[in-house]
Amino acid sequence: MVAQISSFELSLGNGYYVILIVVFAILLIMGKGFRFNFLMLYLAIAGLISIIFNEIPSFFKPYERFAAFLIVMGLFGPLIRNSALQQFRLYLFKIINSLIVTMVIISFVGIVAGFPSMVGRGGFAGLFNHSMMLGPMAAIAMLICISWGNTSNNKKKRSFFLILAAISFITCVAAGSRAALLAGVAGGLFYYYKVNQGKLSRYIRIIMLIMAIGILSFPLWESYTERIIEKMTYAEDQGDILVTREALWTTRLLEFEKSPIYGIGFAAVDTSLTNKYDAKEGKIEPGSSWLVVLSMVGLLGFIPLVFLLIKYLKFLYKEEVMQQFSALLGALLILCIVHMMAEGYVFSAGSGLFFIFWFIMGMIEQTKKYQINIEYSTI
Repeated sequence: MVAQISSFELSLGNGYYVILIVVFAILLIMGKGFRFNFLMLYLAIAGLISIIFNEIPSFFKPYERFAAFLIVMGLFGPLIRNSALQQFRLYLFKIINSLIVTMVIISFVGIVAGFPSMVGRGGFAGLFNHSMMLGPMAAIAMLICISWGNTSNNKKKRSFFLILAAISFITCVAAGSRAALLAGVAGGLFYYYKVNQGKLSRYIRIIMLIMAIGILSFPLWESYTERIIEKMTYAEDQGDILVTREALWTTRLLEFEKSPIYGIGFAAVDTSLTNKYDAKEGKIEPGSSWLVVLSMVGLLGFIPLVFLLIKYLKFLYKEEVMQQFSALLGALLILCIVHMMAEGYVFSAGSGLFFIFWFIMGMIEQTKKYQINIEYSTI
């Protein structure tokens, strides 16, 4: 995942997926209580149907990308679960959380110190490969640090983690991703609602306190809003706040109208409707994950995914035994749901955000079956 999200170059080629297959096979053999998630299986079948019933240009590599999608779904995602996969995912969840927070904090130090290497594609990118990657990662780090602080019994540690959460928020603002910022706030609102479930007045007091702190401290972090202000100014000049996404969304809707049942093909776009693709590497610019699902796999894939998300959100809302852990998973899922309205990585196997979303889904699937000790989810 480091190679997928960071500015460091690391290419393992097909060897990367060979390693994943070997690890997956070992965990399948070692584990007990093997189960398929049938909604996820239906989504996978819909993806295969979309490839079979469409003439997809070979440069999109639909079968290769679909195979990569299945590998990630099996090892990290919600497609399959057993006891060994549960332990593996839980351990990996802790490592990834710590890694994301560390990279975001170092990135913040870099921007404060003015290191030239921290400026990359899209502006301030920190240790990540693009500012649009730093934004959601900083929002994720913020939620993780809030959870760490809220579950800490030590006051000093709690204050330390909440300071890290504030730093992560400022980093998200500095990255200039409006979608990531909105998604992070939405995730935070869910987190505090969940941990204060049944205590509405306390929930409102906490939100009001956070807002007051943010307003009073605004002069201290106002300079980091420059990138977002630039984007808002550009959108106003164009007369549309969605100017950077509208054309992509319109194309996805046209593709869906063209083939509403099984879509226009997994990991592909209709080349007669758009030129937003790379014919050399098969890369595309989707614009929205939700519209991508509709356009690529149609209603056959969109319906099971929506039902799966509703099922997970219902579970996270009602779950009481592991309230703190469920609050974190729910906050991360809400973040992804909101962020994917503007970013189309839901089927982009190889993307860091693709991995994060489906890994969160896999963690929720495991949590529904196995009760997870909360201490494993924190430092």
